[in-house]
Amino acid sequence: SGEIKRSRAEICICAASQHPAMDLTGRVLAVPQRGSDPPCSKKSQADIQRSLVELKNGNGNIYLSNSGMGDAGVTMLLQGMEGCSGIRSLNLTCNGITDSGACRLADAIRSHTSLEVLALGQNQIGDLGAQRLAAAMEAHPALRMLSLEGNQVGDAGASALMTSLASSRRRGLASSLAANPVKRLVGPALENLDSAASTVKSLSVVGVTLGQLLPLFKEACSSGEIDPWKTTTGEAIQEIVLPSTCKQGMSYVQSGGYKNGPPMVHVIHAWTGLFQDLLKVIAMHASGKAEPSLDPGDDLWRYDPEFLEKSYFIDAFCCNQHSSTNRLRSFGLADNTAFTVGDARCEIDKLDLVAEQIRRRGGRVLVAVDSKSQVLSRLACLQEIRKALLDKMPMEAGFIYIQEASGLLAEMADACSEKRRHELMEEIAVGPGGYQQFNQDIIDFINAQVAIKWKEKVEGKRR
Repeated sequence: SGEIKRSRAEICICAASQHPAMDLTGRVLAVPQRGSDPPCSKKSQADIQRSLVELKNGNGNIYLSNSGMGDAGVTMLLQGMEGCSGIRSLNLTCNGITDSGACRLADAIRSHTSLEVLALGQNQIGDLGAQRLAAAMEAHPALRMLSLEGNQVGDAGASALMTSLASSRRRGLASSLAANPVKRLVGPALENLDSAASTVKSLSVVGVTLGQLLPLFKEACSSGEIDPWKTTTGEAIQEIVLPSTCKQGMSYVQSGGYKNGPPMVHVIHAWTGLFQDLLKVIAMHASGKAEPSLDPGDDLWRYDPEFLEKSYFIDAFCCNQHSSTNRLRSFGLADNTAFTVGDARCEIDKLDLVAEQIRRRGGRVLVAVDSKSQVLSRLACLQEIRKALLDKMPMEAGFIYIQEASGLLAEMADACSEKRRHELMEEIAVGPGGYQQFNQDIIDFINAQVAIKWKEKVEGKRR
C-alpha cells in the first residue's frame, strides 16, 4: 500500500498548469517551459520515493534537502503528493530548483491546505518564481513560513513578497530573503520581510485630508510663515510641519492625532513644486471643480463638507519625516531616530508598496502636475509614475496648467544628490526599454491626460 510505482518515479515532466502565471497586479507572466528539465539522478529518484512512502505512512514532514532533484524532481515529487493530506512542512533547500520548479510548487500547494512551512533556500529561484510563490502564500490558509534564502531574487520578487505579507490577514506569516541580490532592502530587513511589510501595512492606512491641509495653509499664509506664490512643498514642510511635530517625532497626521479613513488616492508630487499648486490639484480632484478656492471657509467646502473628508496619501504629511535620513532632518534629533533607506522601518523608500495597498482597496494614483511641471523634472517622481504605469495602476493627472510633455525627461531630470541621480539613471538604463521607452511611456501618459482635460474643459466640466 505504501509502494510508489516505478513508472511514476520515472516521470519527470508534468502537464502545463491550468493557472496562468500572474504578478500581483494581474498581469500574465511568461512561465518557463517544462519540457527541457534535466532528468533526476537515480539517487534523487530514490530519495523522493522514500519521502513519498513516509508521507503515505503518516509522516507530514518532507525533508529532501541536498537531494539534487532539480525542477524534474519537483515535478516527480508533486505528482507523488497528489491526493495526500496532512503535509505540514516541505524542505527542498539546495536542490538547483529554478523559477520553473518554483512556479509548479506555487500551483501545487493550493491543494495542500495543511502546509505550514515551505523551505526553498539555496536554490536558483528568481523574481518570477518569487512572485508566484508570494501570490500562493497570500492565498494559502495555513502557510506561515516561506524561506528563500540564498536564491536569485531581486527587487521585483522582494516587492511581491512584501505586498503579500502586508495584504494577508493572517498573523504570524513570515518570509526570508537573506543572501539574495535585493537592492531595496538591506541587512536584517531581508532576514524577515515581515518587519518591512508591517511598515507598509501601517503606513498605507495613514491619510491626510483637505480639512486639515487648507486651515494649515491659510494660517501659515496669514502669519507670513509662507508665501503662497514662492513657497515649495519642501519649504512648507521645513517651515511649518517639522517644527510643530519634532517633539513627538511623528508624521504630521500622527502628530495631530487625526483619525482619517484609509486613503483612496496616492499622490505623486514634487517637493520642489509650489505648496499652493499641490493643494489646488488635490482640491480640484476632491471637489471636481476646475477652480476651487483654497479658503476653508469658502461656500464650496461649507455646502459640501464631504470634500474636505476625502483621504489622500501624501508622503510629505503621512510619512514620518523625522525618521528619514534626508536634508530635512534637523531639530536636534538623535541619530538613532533615523532609519536609512533599505531599513525595514524606513517609510520613504516604500511608497510604491503603499500605492499597491491603496490600489487593492479600490484606490488610484494622482499625479499632481504643478505650474512649472516640477513633477516631470524630478527623477524620483518620474520613477514613481513609470512604476505605476508598469504595474497598470489606475492613474490620472491633475494640472495647474494643461500642457503636453516632450523631450528627454529622464536625462534632463534632477535628483536630491548626484549619487542618487546616478543610481536612478542606472535603474532606468537596465529597466524595460531603457531610457527611450521610459521617457515615451511617461510622455504618452501625460499627453493622454492632457487630451482628456482639454475635452473636459471644452465640455464645461472637469471630468
